[in-house]
Amino acid sequence: MHFLALPAYMELETVIFILLAVLALYAVILVIYYFIQERLLFVAAPLQLRHRFQLASPFEELYLESQDGGKIHALLIHAKDPKGLILYFHGNTGNMNRWSLVAEELTTYNFNVLVVDYRGFGKSQGRRTEANMIADAQVIYGHAKTLAKENRLVVYGRSLGTGLAVKVASENDPWKLVLETPYYHLPEVAFHHFPFIPVKWLLRFKFRSDLYIPKVHCPIAIFHGTRDRIVPYSSGLKLYELIGDDPKHTMVTIPRGKHSNLGSYALFREKMKEFLEKGM
Repeated sequence: MHFLALPAYMELETVIFILLAVLALYAVILVIYYFIQERLLFVAAPLQLRHRFQLASPFEELYLESQDGGKIHALLIHAKDPKGLILYFHGNTGNMNRWSLVAEELTTYNFNVLVVDYRGFGKSQGRRTEANMIADAQVIYGHAKTLAKENRLVVYGRSLGTGLAVKVASENDPWKLVLETPYYHLPEVAFHHFPFIPVKWLLRFKFRSDLYIPKVHCPIAIFHGTRDRIVPYSSGLKLYELIGDDPKHTMVTIPRGKHSNLGSYALFREKMKEFLEKGM
């Protein structure tokens, strides 16, 4: 009887050992994720202060000081015959060297564009937290109001920047809000990419656009592609459903559009022009 029971005992011991090993490995993965999450979320590239930008449009560099002493770097890009100002919050990769070119394209709609780098991106400096980023965004908005009347100030967010754009628009009174490839909230996007990790508890950056967007009073336009693999189309659609009963808001679906190519579609440019010119 003892010889018959021994293999079962050994098998149970092995199973327990494997389970404990798996749990230990999972715990290690969670710890690693917690400490590297900022590198995954913010793929920042710094620039030397002496770096010079190359744009076809005239522009000027601006340095603003944040509430905690951080340094915020921005570019003001001038249109030929501006009708107002677009305050542009960019995505999560690179720096102004890339995003200034993207922002410059928006001057074709006859708006000056103020584009800013987040802390750790480009020439901007300071400790990066969600609270600091939101405070910086408000400082930038305050400066934008010195450059254009608020009734001609458009807040524009792209991807990661949509969270900041929605928050700023909810606490101020801009003319319009544009959201390109927005998310419902950041934990939802993180869960989409890491479904095996309890991101709700581990993620330090939330950017709860779902809570902020009902407080926005100005017209909102959401642009999203159906083949977006970074921020799923369903996430932008859920965000729109929170405001869709108000006819002044609109959602533009770009069939087959991906995360970073919506500007190449004629439908995007047509609807953007239509939205920005409405009420002029």
